[in-house]
Amino acid sequence: MLTPYTIEDYRKEYNPVWACMMPDGCPPEEVMVPTRHPFFRLAKQAQTCDKNDFRSYAETDPQRNWGEMMPLAVGLSLIDNESKARKNLKLPMFREYKGIIALTLNPTDGVVRQTGIHRSHYTWWRTASFNMSNLKMLQI
Repeated sequence: MLTPYTIEDYRKEYNPVWACMMPDGCPPEEVMVPTRHPFFRLAKQAQTCDKNDFRSYAETDPQRNWGEMMPLAVGLSLIDNESKARKNLKLPMFREYKGIIALTLNPTDGVVRQTGIHRSHYTWWRTASFNMSNLKMLQI
């Protein structure tokens, strides 16, 4: 389930500690708070995932000037549909990815917002309290 929130209300209720430094305007004002909500993320390896699978574009390329895209660059891409995640693995732009991580997010894990042109794509602004031990790798 995803519940609409303002980022101000989320901060008041959950007092998040973000997983990385958040620039001004990030996360955006209007967000969704997940409660036992399933998402999928592409992984570099087919059978395992590690903390490197949870690095943002801003972390992997800190010298780049992200400009107005910075709020998206510090977030992580998620897909809310398993079949779409599987289809993404077949696209040339995702050839470096070999697996799919299934994760279930809760309010203390951060906030999300639907971003991009595909309705199944979300950006996730992760908190430091996100527990990687609850992840599952899907069979490809």
